[in-house]
Amino acid sequence: MIVSRLAALALALSVTSPALAGTSLVVDASSGQVLSSDNASQAWHPASTTKMMTAYLALKAVRSGKLGLETAIPASKRAASQPRVKVYIKAGQEITLDNALRIMMVKSANDIAYVVAEGVGGDVETFVGMMNAEAQRLGMNDTHFTNPNGWHDPDQQVSARDLAVLAMALMRDFPDYSDYWNTGAVQLGRQVLHNTNGLVGRYSGIGGMKTGFVCASGFNVVATATRGGRTLIAVVLGALSGAERTITAAQLLDEGFSKWGGTGATLASLPSGNGGRAHNICSEVRRKGGGVALADDADSAGPISASSFAIGGNSDNAMSERFGGPQPQARATGAMLTRSPSGRIVLGPRAPMSPVQVSFGRTPGSARAPLAANVTSRPDSQVARGAAPTIEPSAPVAAGLVAAPSTRTASRNGGIPGATTAFAPTNADEAPVASTGGTGPLRLQGAIQPGAATASSLRPGAAAGIRQATRPPAKAKPGQVAKPGQVIAKPPARPDAAKPAAKPKTTSNKTTTSSKPKTKPNDDA
Repeated sequence: MIVSRLAALALALSVTSPALAGTSLVVDASSGQVLSSDNASQAWHPASTTKMMTAYLALKAVRSGKLGLETAIPASKRAASQPRVKVYIKAGQEITLDNALRIMMVKSANDIAYVVAEGVGGDVETFVGMMNAEAQRLGMNDTHFTNPNGWHDPDQQVSARDLAVLAMALMRDFPDYSDYWNTGAVQLGRQVLHNTNGLVGRYSGIGGMKTGFVCASGFNVVATATRGGRTLIAVVLGALSGAERTITAAQLLDEGFSKWGGTGATLASLPSGNGGRAHNICSEVRRKGGGVALADDADSAGPISASSFAIGGNSDNAMSERFGGPQPQARATGAMLTRSPSGRIVLGPRAPMSPVQVSFGRTPGSARAPLAANVTSRPDSQVARGAAPTIEPSAPVAAGLVAAPSTRTASRNGGIPGATTAFAPTNADEAPVASTGGTGPLRLQGAIQPGAATASSLRPGAAAGIRQATRPPAKAKPGQVAKPGQVIAKPPARPDAAKPAAKPKTTSNKTTTSSKPKTKPNDDA
């Protein structure tokens, strides 16, 4: 009797409990063709993939001229108090939008995401409203945001399909800014912060994007990669460890590049709007996580490997069962994953990367950049009057207050054609500005343009102070006759020319003159 009741209870739990299998999606970025899909419309907690929308709205504000990349944004107490992962910016301290975006997308700093949100929207609540409006405009029908950094909220959710739509929007609308989500590392003071995306520096052709982790969501990643002229987007949600997340994404990308045929569906045609509510898989993450660190920034420079047990099961097909992808094979098809003799799935070590320098504080162009939204709402503040704060950052980061001039250059890495039809319809006034990438360094606001100064380029009245330089007069050679219009310099006076003539000697009432000069003549005279 007891056994039968336990069996019935187990059966009931198996029916009512949410599925814990991860969700994934791979699409061709240019055509929107779906190459593989596993429960792609299921609602899921986004974690820090939320920051992709935060970055999208910030770049949209830059494109419209409301903000500049060198706009200095002051941190509020609310932003500074956000939980880790963070870089411990202090309330009242400033950071430029450019440096904030780099830190947020590389380190996934929660405090900096709030700084960006307040700088763009004025306050967090206004910015969250902007996030949800933009999600609806893009056709992210299963998405609802409640904060700008992805910190867990039961009501905050996305789907793999919706994140692919957002990734395509970033690549389409802002191809010149792809280095924000593809930078391997940044250096803040003495601390080097590596990208939380384990594919960056390991997977050939990787275009970056964003990771995310809270216990309720598991380990998430949106990744793009280009190979053979094709750019793919892979979304993995609900991995049970960072290693599983990275290896699964690499595996799905390998499989996508190995075939041209898809499922017959496009990203725009996938079902949406009925993904339900996101499940909390924290207990599964803790139970099957293999004892690895439960944090999004736990990574090393060495190879990433995982056994079948560590990635969520006891069989060799554990990964396939969770994410619907095939196992890596030992074949020469450009695949990045290998299987070791012991059966572990391996992705090689990270390539050495030079970190991009970032800092707190203003840059030389900040004085000419538009004011942040949270500054214009406080016109009596010191920041609005241009007074730079003197607060030093706290441990563990020791960063300078003023950064060196930006050396950021235009990049088309990960960019896709703007004419693709895989996106939700947009209004005419939302059409992206034509890209100018690939023609050299970006022209940041306030940057000095190359070229010689002319009278017309100076302020009024300044031209009168410009005099044309003249050549020094040429020295005359012996027997040289001056040409018309040529000035021949006069020879310098002899050293003894100014001296009075020598007095005659008087001897026996006879006057004689010395025939030998007192000084040696100048040979050049």
